[in-house]
Amino acid sequence: MAWGWSKVRYSPIAVDFGADSLKLLQIIPSNPPQLVTSATLDLPEAARADHASRYAFYADSLKDLVNDYPFKGRRVICSIPAYQTLVQHIQIPRTDDQAEIESQVHQHLIERLNVNPSRMVVRCFSVGQVMREGGTKQEVICLAASRDATMQYLDIARKAKLEVVGMHSEPLAILKAFAHLYRRESDTQRVTCFIDLGCATTKVIIAHGIEMAFAKTIAVAGDHFTHQYAKSHGIGFSEARQARLDQASAKGGVPAHQPTGTASMSESARQAQPLASAGMMSLDTPPGEQDAAPQAAPAVLATAGPSSDETNTPHGADALECLIEELNLCVRYHQRTFPDQKIEKLVFLGGEARQVGICQQIARRLRIGAQLGDPIARLVRIGNNGQGVDMRQPQPGWAVPMGLCISEANL
Repeated sequence: MAWGWSKVRYSPIAVDFGADSLKLLQIIPSNPPQLVTSATLDLPEAARADHASRYAFYADSLKDLVNDYPFKGRRVICSIPAYQTLVQHIQIPRTDDQAEIESQVHQHLIERLNVNPSRMVVRCFSVGQVMREGGTKQEVICLAASRDATMQYLDIARKAKLEVVGMHSEPLAILKAFAHLYRRESDTQRVTCFIDLGCATTKVIIAHGIEMAFAKTIAVAGDHFTHQYAKSHGIGFSEARQARLDQASAKGGVPAHQPTGTASMSESARQAQPLASAGMMSLDTPPGEQDAAPQAAPAVLATAGPSSDETNTPHGADALECLIEELNLCVRYHQRTFPDQKIEKLVFLGGEARQVGICQQIARRLRIGAQLGDPIARLVRIGNNGQGVDMRQPQPGWAVPMGLCISEANL
């Protein structure tokens, strides 16, 4: 009898080029998936607002993290940051021809946005038929990133002697991270709004099952909250950022980087453990009826970059009010486009989801029940837990790297 050994199949190393941190994750894509290792480094203040410093940080840190931690292999799959991704909803004449869809989207980019599609990496997703201007149109979501920016990330990885096998936008990676919750045929009718509260941008993805039906990037996020906190308390940005993290932890929020074994789980987290094991945790916000008055809202936002300039907050108004207003427009746009498919729940993700109070305020104002997403809750630990990542605590900021690990290689 011949005996053989089964070869362990590792995912590519997921590389999330975030505006606040660089995150790496690798898993064994079994059922349930197993953690190989993870690592993360926060961007220094100088790199948060300067492009050259940020790319230099990515290049140096990526090489060090891959070499210093027990990642397997040299294959990587990378994210394209949200602040460098154009998200555009477009209505075109009905057609099933993908080439015709792409042609019309390219024409729209040229005529409406003065964007040269030949200098962009463009992906198109048809999401259904809508009534516009007295007729039936086809709704298409366009995700696009400049080729120059894409090549910069490829160069960073190649300088670290890594083989890039895929690149994906953040909205698609986020949906992938939670696809295991929507496997039944009936799940195609479930409508979920994922709200990823980052430091530079807020990403909104409304999904019917695992299919993207709406996407938008909002240029109001954690850095705006931090600037307002710094101004009101008369302190610097870094001090304000740390103070907000400390306050979130003290109030029962999710710690940013809590070393394993140093903090106990809050009572609310323990009570929500069954949800957490599935990747969700209740925020104790009662669901309400959505605002039924549909309004036209362009689901469009041009690319934005991380910045230390607080004037990026629209009209100097309160950042949270601006964000809630934008989110209301997103909900109403979806309701107008799909009047028979109401959003069942909000799922909060991203580093700013540690601020549970902010998530609860948003949910109350939108009048939709909410949960905290934990994309790596179901990982089985078999090795190093990674640098500063407490796997016992919810980690809403890891949706993009988790989604990348199970995304297809497309390069």
